[in-house]
Formats: sequence, structure tokens, C-alpha cells
Amino acid sequence: MIVNVKATNKNNGEVISYKLEGDSTAGFLCDGTHMQEVADNKIREVNNNLILQGSPLYTIKSGESAEIEAMTFDIEINAE
Repeated sequence: MIVNVKATNKNNGEVISYKLEGDSTAGFLCDGTHMQEVADNKIREVNNNLILQGSPLYTIKSGESAEIEAMTFDIEINAE
């Protein structure tokens, strides 16, 4: 499954968009790298919010969308 991630920084309005590939069983990759090992600090911070307990990332189905409000980011995810 491909998950489109769009995160908006609440402090400066910066928008970060990227894709995660994988599933809730095997885990997700960002450009072939495990989502917690991504070199970009901003993407890694968003990913850390996505892996928290109760995150819709692990329950979302293809065609669904969800929103997550974290301390620094407003995050929208859309599953293809």
C-alpha cells in the first residue's frame, strides 16, 4: 500500500509531502529506507508521530484518509 503524507508545520507553515510504502505488518519505507531511519530530520519527526500507539497509519485501508494533530505538525495521510 502507498500512503501519501502531507505535514504542515504549525510554527512556520512549511509543508512537507512524501510517500510511504508498505503495510502495518511488514512496516513502512520512505524511499527504500525504514521510516525511522530517514536522513531528513523533518520527515523523521513526522514519521515518529505516525508510529505512536493508536495512529491511523496502522489501521487505514486503501482509499481512506485520516488526520493527526501533533505538537508541531498537522498531518494528513491518504492511502492509495
